[in-house]
Amino acid sequence: MLKHESSYEDQTFKVLDLGGVSLKKSVFDNVAFESCQFVKSDCEQAQFNGCRFKNCNLSLVNLKGCRLQQVIFEECKIVGLDFYKCDKILHVSFLKSILQTCNFTDLKMKGTCFSGSKLREVYFTHTDLSEANFAETDLQGTIFHQCNLTKSDFRHAKNYVIDLQVNSAKKSRFSFPEAISLLKCFDVEIS
Repeated sequence: MLKHESSYEDQTFKVLDLGGVSLKKSVFDNVAFESCQFVKSDCEQAQFNGCRFKNCNLSLVNLKGCRLQQVIFEECKIVGLDFYKCDKILHVSFLKSILQTCNFTDLKMKGTCFSGSKLREVYFTHTDLSEANFAETDLQGTIFHQCNLTKSDFRHAKNYVIDLQVNSAKKSRFSFPEAISLLKCFDVEIS
């Protein structure tokens, strides 16, 4: 069983129930987690470097002071995580995952990939999402406020509302018919 203040390297953990488990100050280098449950786990000041989470449930995890570097979340369920409480987030990808009520306020997430994911009521406020990949992502209820979306890819994304008056989206890519939603902030009628 994994425990707090421990180090793990080059390992694969499968079908573990870590619900409510303290992983405080633990270090994970090149570790893979497959079909693991992290519901209400405490990852305060933990470090995940070069790790991969596949088909995991990461709901209500405490991320205060946590470091995520070169981490991939694939086909994961991620609910209620305050990523803004992390000490560091660098080169993180969310592939075909479900993110619900997560908060990315004030983070620098240049080049982050959310491809094929479903984001429900996710908050991006003062977030640097330049060159981010939202291709084929469902963004229902997601809020973008004062974000840098320069050169981001929203092709084949849907259900997004991006106010171009308060967000920078220069050279971002969108596709029809979803791109029509970009006109909502201008109070115009389209017939």
